[in-house]
Formats: sequence, C-alpha cells, structure tokens
Amino acid sequence: MLTSDEIERLRDAIIATIAAPIVGSIEDYSWEAIFHYIKNIPLSDPTSGRTKLLHDAVDSTTRTGWSLKTIQLLNLNPGVTFAFVIQRADVVTKATALGFPGLTVDSPPATLGEAIIQHWNQKLIQDCNVQGVTNSYEAILCKKKNALEYVYVEYPLTPLDPAKFSWNWSIDRNTGEAGKGLQGKVDEKLTLIWYKNQKQLFKVKTIPEQPIRITMNRNRLTPDEYVKAILSTLQQKLNSAPDDNEDSSGGYIQL
Repeated sequence: MLTSDEIERLRDAIIATIAAPIVGSIEDYSWEAIFHYIKNIPLSDPTSGRTKLLHDAVDSTTRTGWSLKTIQLLNLNPGVTFAFVIQRADVVTKATALGFPGLTVDSPPATLGEAIIQHWNQKLIQDCNVQGVTNSYEAILCKKKNALEYVYVEYPLTPLDPAKFSWNWSIDRNTGEAGKGLQGKVDEKLTLIWYKNQKQLFKVKTIPEQPIRITMNRNRLTPDEYVKAILSTLQQKLNSAPDDNEDSSGGYIQL
C-alpha cells in the first residue's frame, strides 16, 4: 500500500493532471504516468512502444510490479463491488495447449472454469518471470465522473487455486435461462466472470473499509495558461543545460 509521502504525491499528481485542459479524465497512460511519479520510478516514452505484459509499472530495485487500472463508479463507499477486465481468455481456441482438449462453451462450467484459471495463472507466472517481478499487485484508481473524488485500492496478485472455485452460468433475467457470463465464486462470493462471446475475463473486487481516499476542488487551466506554462518550463530546462541543446552550427535549439 502507499506510504504517507506517496499519498501526497498521488494527490499532487491528480491535481496537476486534471488541471490540464487537454486531459478529460485520468485513465490509461495518464494513470501509468501518475503511478510512476508516485513511486519515483523511470517512465518510458510511449512512442518507444508499449508491451502487453501484465505489469504496467515495475520497480526493479524491489522486484515489485503493478497492473494498473482505472474505473469510474457512481459510489466510492466501502463495501461497493466493481468488476474490471484482467484478460482476454479465449480458452476454447487454446484448449489443447492449456491441457483441455475438446473443450467447448458447452463443456461443464467447472471444466471451463478450471481452464480459465489455468489460462490466467499462466499469464501471471510467465509475465512475472519475464519482468523480474516477485511481488505482484493490482493498483486501481476508482474515480467519480466529477473528477473530484478518488479512491486508491491495491490487491496482491498471486496464482488462483481452482479448487476453491465453484462455477455456474449467470441467469438471464428476461428468459430465466443460462446467460452469457460464467461466474466463478469463492465461498459464495463472486470473484471472476468470463463472457463466452467476447472471451473477456473480469475480476470482481470490493472497496475496503479504509481505502486511500482523495477529495479536492477542480481548478483547470485555460489552454493559453497551460501552453505558456509548459513552454516556459521547457525553456528553463533548455537554458539549464545548454551543452545538451547546441545544434551543429554552434547555436542553440529554439522552442
């Protein structure tokens, strides 16, 4: 979980991000950038390409990795449950490779569920090895549409035990027949949902009793103010290191 200093860095980064008139809300790469700032770890330039590996942020010193997510919720109170995508799990196409030859969407729910967990565990273990991660987490920024309230939650990522799960198809409210979502429960608590059409695997989590909560006023810069502030900062950076910004004619690069 975040330290007190990291919580302050989270607050500062959110304030700075939502002040930018070119940012609608914090998501995807903006959350990655904020998280790297919070943890004070190097952030790669997105133009150099982005991988599909599990951990969006890795601290090589501590061998800790985080899978970063954002989700917009109507309610950020403790006890609220929410679901988010963790993987595209096409277990039917990969059935043989997973050790489940002959698997179809009509296979018993327990068999499908076991294949789904095998698919996820393989991804987690493989990417931990590739990325040099021994401590794996999900770091989720829950937010309200008004961009004034945020909750940060963090959960450890460890391989799932298929023996702890029970699986059943959801029930279509209109027809009363089996729905399109395969639900995995642990001790009767909904934990995973797999949709057979999109092959998307969702994880279900609950906001804890004492999450890290950030509330603030939203002060946005005008486009003119934002551009001037950025250009001014860039100019100061260039002036502080002139040797690195000389062109081949001996002059200096101008903004």
